[in-house]
Amino acid sequence: MISIDAHNLAKIYRLYQSPALRIKEIILRRPFHTEFAALEDINFSVLAGETLGIIGENGAGKSTLLKILAKTLKPTAGALTIHGRSSALLELGAGFNPELSGEENIYLNAYLLGLSREEIDAKKQEIIDFSELDEFIGRPVKTYSSGMHVRLAFSIATMVNPEILIIDEALSVGDEYFQKKCIDRMMQFRKQGKTIVLCSHNMYYIQELCQKTMWLHRGKVRGIGETGKVIVDYQNYARDKAAIINKKNAAEEIKAAESGGGKLITVSDVKVTDATGRETETFETFGDIYVSFRVCCARSDVLGHLAFFVIRNDEITVFGTTTQFDGLEPVRFVDNQEFRVRMRCELLSGIYVVQVYVGDDHAMYAYDTKRTNPFSVVNGSKEFGMVHMEHEWLL
Repeated sequence: MISIDAHNLAKIYRLYQSPALRIKEIILRRPFHTEFAALEDINFSVLAGETLGIIGENGAGKSTLLKILAKTLKPTAGALTIHGRSSALLELGAGFNPELSGEENIYLNAYLLGLSREEIDAKKQEIIDFSELDEFIGRPVKTYSSGMHVRLAFSIATMVNPEILIIDEALSVGDEYFQKKCIDRMMQFRKQGKTIVLCSHNMYYIQELCQKTMWLHRGKVRGIGETGKVIVDYQNYARDKAAIINKKNAAEEIKAAESGGGKLITVSDVKVTDATGRETETFETFGDIYVSFRVCCARSDVLGHLAFFVIRNDEITVFGTTTQFDGLEPVRFVDNQEFRVRMRCELLSGIYVVQVYVGDDHAMYAYDTKRTNPFSVVNGSKEFGMVHMEHEWLL
């Protein structure tokens, strides 16, 4: 059975440069606004008992979509079908009257969620106990800290026994102890076959809690499917974006070096290959990666060292070494000389390049450097980070 079914959802906002233009538009019946599409062409479904993660950058439309799912915001276009009672924990303080006490807000929120007075009376103490706000429950909510807001909001949202639970990033505000309580409660919901929609910037939460994940980008669905794959795609995009300036600067430096002319040694034909020498774009963790490159030398009496660096696509160097570090004597270069190096791939899922250097006999001055084309590493496990580390649990 499908709990949530969304077809072609869209949310368009009208933007006015001043309030006067809004009035002018009404009177003259001519448009004086520009349109901003917070969401466009959103299509997805969530099965009963499934947990859907929603990820994306700030401004991608995640909170807008959650508000539509919670029915606190109407879509401009499209159709949304929800089967079962839903409860939502949206942005901090949403749904609370700051002048009312915590206890009065319990009744207010529970009424809005469709509970009767008798049902609220029966659940009130359970909500207070879970939130651990006994001594503060009679005080106005405006005196609560952000963590206390979250405690009360999560307690109300989960104690009304919804079939569908919608949670925004608000959990990140709570302390570690209460976050653990919230996670335990969500895991309990999963075991009971309830549907959860979770929006978070914490990829570990998404990885562990969600069977399926949707990546929103500028109001559109950029990816949806198995959580591990969508997270890797999103993280690769985020790293690429974060490194765009560094990549541009590096490219300009290399271009300037290449245009200088008169270099004693140059590097060419740098590529990553399999054992047969075939250039390859995808490798698996624990497989072998070969890097080959060619050195052209203007003289035959030049000594030097070689180096390579494995760099993730956010320009973080994962590993680097030189022939000098490895205790080898300087290489005597000849023209059109080919070199290969083999690495056992301990990398986790991601996109990487290898940068090769040819330096002088002190491994201090770089004659030339080149990069391979980007290549992907796929890893079947859920391990986080950049590299696999051999380990053993001593329990």
